[in-house]
Amino acid sequence: MARMKTEAKRALILETAKRLLASKNVDVSMGQIAEAIGIPVGSIYTYFDSKQSLIETIIEEGWNEFRTWTEEGLAACKASERTADARTQSLISLSFLVNKALPKLFSDVDLIMLLLSETDQTTKLEAKLQYLAAMIADIVSACTVPSLSHVDPRQYDTGITVLLLGALETLRIASKTDIRISASDIQAFFKQIVENALGQALPDMD
Repeated sequence: MARMKTEAKRALILETAKRLLASKNVDVSMGQIAEAIGIPVGSIYTYFDSKQSLIETIIEEGWNEFRTWTEEGLAACKASERTADARTQSLISLSFLVNKALPKLFSDVDLIMLLLSETDQTTKLEAKLQYLAAMIADIVSACTVPSLSHVDPRQYDTGITVLLLGALETLRIASKTDIRISASDIQAFFKQIVENALGQALPDMD
């Protein structure tokens, strides 16, 4: 008899698996996940045909949620500042990315652990980082920063990608060691780099 599927049970499986897989560097069996939830292991296979499929779903749905939230936030910034000039709009959008979007990403350490796990070939980590780096670079360029006028755009994208990858890796390592670097420390560092490049402070976000 086929098992009934429910969104609540699917969400519980994803939430539990995400926590366990991140804490054990994906070295967790489907049986252990089922035991932690208190359900037969076959129930998990009703939703996901393999552990790899489960991991990929956690990563892709988590990333898509972050991406949608970020894009909706940027759209709201533009809508609320329609009377402002283009540079001011870009500064507000950049402030949202640095002060809201990056902290949201950095706070999800479990997602970061899975993004940087052995499954990175299937998670398309490079594409995700390039998407975020290109978004930041485009908005910074729209702010017409004189100090960047002679910088090769490809080098600038590469630099941001390296910073993002370094930030994620630092958070991964810090979560497993006594290194005292927090998500807020990294966000403050990003903010300082951006403000130094702009030559001014970013607008405050409510």
